[in-house]
Amino acid sequence: MKTIRIFSIPSHTLMKKDKKVTSGVDFARIIQPMSHLNGYKDDEVTFDVTIWDVEKQEKLEWMDVAMNYDVIFFNYIASPENYAMMGMMARKFGRKLVCDVDDALWKILPDNPAYNMFKKGSQQIAIISRILDDVDKVTCTNGYLRNLIADETYKQHKDIAIFPNYIDLDLYSYRPKFKDTMKIQIAHFGSTTHFTDLQGNEFFKGMDRIMKEYPNVDFVSMGCHIPQYKKKWGMRYIQKFGDEDLYIWVKDKFPQFVDEVDIFVAPLTLNVYNTCKSGIKYLEASTSSKPFVGQDIRQYNELIRHGINGFLCTTEDEWYTSLKKLIDDKVLRKSMGEEAFKTIQNHTIQGHVKYYAEFIKELVLDTEQKKVYSPIVH
Repeated sequence: MKTIRIFSIPSHTLMKKDKKVTSGVDFARIIQPMSHLNGYKDDEVTFDVTIWDVEKQEKLEWMDVAMNYDVIFFNYIASPENYAMMGMMARKFGRKLVCDVDDALWKILPDNPAYNMFKKGSQQIAIISRILDDVDKVTCTNGYLRNLIADETYKQHKDIAIFPNYIDLDLYSYRPKFKDTMKIQIAHFGSTTHFTDLQGNEFFKGMDRIMKEYPNVDFVSMGCHIPQYKKKWGMRYIQKFGDEDLYIWVKDKFPQFVDEVDIFVAPLTLNVYNTCKSGIKYLEASTSSKPFVGQDIRQYNELIRHGINGFLCTTEDEWYTSLKKLIDDKVLRKSMGEEAFKTIQNHTIQGHVKYYAEFIKELVLDTEQKKVYSPIVH
């Protein structure tokens, strides 16, 4: 039986004040799938995966990596020097390079902290584009992003594989009890990149109607402070902080957070950047069996059956009506949360690691690629 060896690099994980900070994108796109692929085997191949650990502060010797591994799998980087060393050694020894892209970087929005780095015409976006041209394969989260990458680079569709984000229910293992109190908490979690989304006119007006009608409702934003909310809702608007390290967030902060939440919301401004995002917020929220009300947009359309395992909204009235139904009906809150939890059983990394195995096996063994990978479960 052949062994395929993979060297994977979570490119955005950093050391800060002698502490490793694992980013969410590194975990979802590199660490999680490669951890589950390590030791995976079928009738032909066994996979041996090494995930580079920045905490060990070991210098990357690219000649050693290229001599000993079949595939180098990494997040997108904007460093031509680092890629030149990695790429040169990979080509010298005939190794395969796979780069993952999880965001529509070419359509980055001005409110994103990384806007100046990746905005149109920047050196960094040009470097990333040329790196994607050079690698053997690109992986991304959905068909919209795949089309954008093909449009912005010279990569053909057949060389861009789709791997949706998945959830690990062993890691997201906390299951809160159903909360049945008069006090209702509606919550959003996400980074400061959602500042504009949360201030969207339709969502805000619908939410404001709810706050005026129900004095027992509080709104919580985890990770993003909205001054407009504080001005309108005073003490009933609560802002909390998550953690920049994924493991601290999942193990320590998230369980405390979901204990108090009754309803999760996820408004998104309709644009190319957001359409290319994944539905991972629904997957994470649904591990708690709490109902989810999301924007009527591609990624949530792929997961939510409106009125059964969540609500989909666009207009002020839709936001207001959906939230009102959940506030007034505790049975609906409970059943919708339970349906959401059932839904994500079909979106676990454990159930989809085989697609990574097939993709890597065909890449390394140079077999004919007969299909574009799109293991989306509806």
